[in-house]
Amino acid sequence: MPESKHRRSGRNRPRAHQTHAPEVKPKASPAWVPITGVTFLIVGVLVILVGYLPGVSSFLSTLPLLGSNWGLVGGFLLLSIGFGFMTQWR
Repeated sequence: MPESKHRRSGRNRPRAHQTHAPEVKPKASPAWVPITGVTFLIVGVLVILVGYLPGVSSFLSTLPLLGSNWGLVGGFLLLSIGFGFMTQWR
């Protein structure tokens, strides 16, 4: 088998000095981010709990589409927004 014309028989090519980019530390989040996240989490739990009260559940059952599940849907929506805020907290 013929040898390759480009083979470098053990010689190493000098490489340029490789520098890595300096590590960038993420900025600290503003003070309102954790406060807002915790507020959304607490309000979401409260909306879920209040949705099971007799007067509120009878009112929610008259609403179209989801019936008495509006409290659950709204509560989980607020919980997911709160978790979204908490993931941005540094």
